[in-house]
Amino acid sequence: MSNNKADVNNLGRNIVLYNLDENNINDFYQQNSWIDRKSFTRICHLYEFPEKTITVVIQNYYIDAAYRDVYYHYWAKFHFNWPRHCKRLAIFQNSHSSDEFWDNKKESERELQKDFLGTVVIRPSYTHNETGHTYGRTLLNPYKMVTKEPNTNEKIHPFRYMITAQYRMHLLGKTFTTHAFVFCSQDGVAMKCAETAIYCLGDFEAAFSPLYARVLPSDIQEKLSHRISERILPSHGLYCNDISYILKEFGYSPMIYAGAEDYQRTLEDSFESSIDAEKNEVISHWDNIHETNFKNWFHYYVESAIPILAVTAVRPDAKKHATLVIGHGLKQKKITECKQFKLGDYPCIDTSQLYNTYIINDDNQIPYVEEAMDHFTIDKNYKLEAYIVPLEKHVFLEAAAAVTICDTFIENQKDRLKKAIEVFKNLCYSKLSEVSDKEKMEDLKYLIESISVSSENPLTVRYYLANSAEYKQFRIKNGIDIDEQIFYADVLMPKSVWVAEISTFRCYQEGYVIGEVVLDATASSRSKVDSVILLRISGNGVYRLPQETYTDLEKKLAEKEENIMLPSMFIMYSNFQYCKEKE
Repeated sequence: MSNNKADVNNLGRNIVLYNLDENNINDFYQQNSWIDRKSFTRICHLYEFPEKTITVVIQNYYIDAAYRDVYYHYWAKFHFNWPRHCKRLAIFQNSHSSDEFWDNKKESERELQKDFLGTVVIRPSYTHNETGHTYGRTLLNPYKMVTKEPNTNEKIHPFRYMITAQYRMHLLGKTFTTHAFVFCSQDGVAMKCAETAIYCLGDFEAAFSPLYARVLPSDIQEKLSHRISERILPSHGLYCNDISYILKEFGYSPMIYAGAEDYQRTLEDSFESSIDAEKNEVISHWDNIHETNFKNWFHYYVESAIPILAVTAVRPDAKKHATLVIGHGLKQKKITECKQFKLGDYPCIDTSQLYNTYIINDDNQIPYVEEAMDHFTIDKNYKLEAYIVPLEKHVFLEAAAAVTICDTFIENQKDRLKKAIEVFKNLCYSKLSEVSDKEKMEDLKYLIESISVSSENPLTVRYYLANSAEYKQFRIKNGIDIDEQIFYADVLMPKSVWVAEISTFRCYQEGYVIGEVVLDATASSRSKVDSVILLRISGNGVYRLPQETYTDLEKKLAEKEENIMLPSMFIMYSNFQYCKEKE
């Protein structure tokens, strides 16, 4: 790079610094022809290049654990010499000098950390001129990526609803941190798409949760050797059952949802009509039935911040491709495009209907690509055939059953819900008559409109699985008064819970909830409504202790002294890190 030559070797013999702008980017690629130009440029553009400059620090001899693991189990057996080292690119927004990297002052490190975007590992390529499929363990911060709205040209952060973990990297005596989901392209020989997806999932879970150890490629191959009767290397790819088997061996409790015609779960977990509390049986459902299927369950798990291994194919008997689905997009459908059903007298929608785009890591593309439902790969002829959900071992209640139980319980509480909404509206009307301030009057009018249910503003129900400790912490931290904080502090929950949040469409858009049901995720589908832990409708809240029955919960609902008064509206919970940081 002609105008950056002074910076090329000043970080040492094997570490090179480049400050990239639109004038020298071509020189950069000429000097570093081993970088895939097309994909790396796309990544830079997501970080507002060339509007903002990019600093790249290249480590020419980097030991990547996953690549070195594959090297010793596969590449080292080759007759001809094969490289043992990778290259690693540390990427920063804006221009930074070599002096900043050598400066040990805290303020210099803080400035670098503020602009740190992540790292990209580049593996040796198959031939001297190939650059595709060379991305190794790549950790890029999605929350700093920006795209522009086509019509307004407004800048947006497209990856708000995406799963990430925090990673630490060491460079020149400094430690940098970033949020990311691991990306890696398949090498096509030792690891194909399924193994690559399992490796990335294992790496992420090890960073995210203390329950799991980091997975290396040889760990996957060792597990496979006990199941497959032929050689493991070179890889032939994996079937759904093979993927699920490996995940089970690594400590997950996976579930396979096999095809859009998978009616079995619906049949197993659907119940017939109202609740008999004495017999503890679910026998009711919503009017104009709220039917859920393969794609709805998929969204509930995405909303739960669980990475999903999606298996796509052109047709069932054709070659398949595995990708990781790690979040959903921002864009919502119009209300008129969503199927409405009845909850008592009220129209209602399932929020899973609002979204049709999902964030994927496809080893044939760059990290964090937003794709429409079904098209989870670069070939748009591929359709979603099955998906595998790596649940934690203690989660026994899966999505289809959890939603059916929530639906049934909410249906049973429809009169209470209707009354609570009317009471809340009347309270707002009475305050409106007392207020003279114009701005406050407008706020109250907007609030009344927001909680008034109609076909244009139907009730919404959002379903998700949550870690109860994080969920309770959020509710206590965001409690408006001490009664609300004590209410959530006192309720006992298992490690994981299913939550159904009830709102109106307008309140949902603003991030507010008017009711919620919490279920025990360690229960089985046969527990039915006995899995209900907590009910909160507007200002009324009750919960069950472990020794109490569903009948006890019904009695608490009927007894005013047990029916704790809480704020009428509360903040929506999110499993996604971006939303948590905005709390």
